[in-house]
Amino acid sequence: MRLALRSVGWLFIAAGALVALYLVYSLYWTGRSTAAAQDRLLEAFAEQLPEFALDVDELEPLTSDDPVADLGTTPVTVPADVGAAVGLMEFVRPGAGPVVTEDPVVVVEGVTVDALKTGPGRYPGTAHPGEDGNFAVAGHRTTYGAPFWDLDQLREGDEIHVTDREGAVWVYEFTESRIVPPADVSVLQADPLGSGAPMLTLTTCHPRWSQRERLIVFAELRADQTPAASTSPTGDAPTEIPGD
Repeated sequence: MRLALRSVGWLFIAAGALVALYLVYSLYWTGRSTAAAQDRLLEAFAEQLPEFALDVDELEPLTSDDPVADLGTTPVTVPADVGAAVGLMEFVRPGAGPVVTEDPVVVVEGVTVDALKTGPGRYPGTAHPGEDGNFAVAGHRTTYGAPFWDLDQLREGDEIHVTDREGAVWVYEFTESRIVPPADVSVLQADPLGSGAPMLTLTTCHPRWSQRERLIVFAELRADQTPAASTSPTGDAPTEIPGD
């Protein structure tokens, strides 16, 4: 009996060690790999912009006081390869500074497993930044840098600034958030709120550490910016919203 109890005890210790190793991998190593990928993406993104548009070493959150002349007027609609940068996203609370993430986040093309390991990804078939329709983006909440860890902290008055590949800045204003089942892909439709306004939709898992549901955040393009007609190919709609 004593031998059996000792064996069971060692099994529990081994199981605990495996769980601890898994947590270290999930949180630390995936975060490091994503941070390195974001650094590479940011450098490549800055290199393709007009010289005046973005200085990687002097990035500062935008404010709602930026003159309209500096904001986006012509969306970039040329398709990007899966995994390539399509925009730079900043979460701003006017008068308070950054929210959700301290640093800007590079959004990549695609929501494949590999693409989302490098940063939030644009759903293929949805609008590009500044286009009419729904610019939809998925992101991890607990692993791979957890870019959407605090996505639930967004509130009325908050802004999401997206710099496209030409350096144009598109400002989306927080509208609402909701919790939906993973299979509710209606949130990715061109006009998910029925408002007729150009939208940004962000999706992530909910609650943290669970894939049971999805947290959805909606934001509308600022009224003083004029979108272009969407040129994104429709393609096959996803059957489930990515999680984790």
